[in-house]
Amino acid sequence: MPEQYRKFHRHPAKPIRTLQDAADDAQIIVLRCGLCRRLINYLATDLVQVLNPSRPVDAPPFACSRCGTGDYMSARVKTPSMADYGHLTIRRLLGIRSVSKWGNRQLGDELKSDEGSNRR
Repeated sequence: MPEQYRKFHRHPAKPIRTLQDAADDAQIIVLRCGLCRRLINYLATDLVQVLNPSRPVDAPPFACSRCGTGDYMSARVKTPSMADYGHLTIRRLLGIRSVSKWGNRQLGDELKSDEGSNRR
């Protein structure tokens, strides 16, 4: 399978900064949607818990939740200053949960993928 096209062109002499590098430096990842102008700040330490730590820090990890497109997203790294504490709004990871769905079936019965999706 061909490698995915990279939107960001890096200089060959500069090393690629990863999400883990930003987390080690306690930096903030600022995501901005150029279409709807939404701006969201994430702590790199929170993103490392749910994303690949070796992912490039300047590649937007998500599509915009407001307009639903990822084509206009941009990411940059910010080191928080003392003036940011207490004033800058950060979107934080509150917890990770996984849900498993269980049900009783007879041995040998086929399992339908849409079965049980309608709730009352």
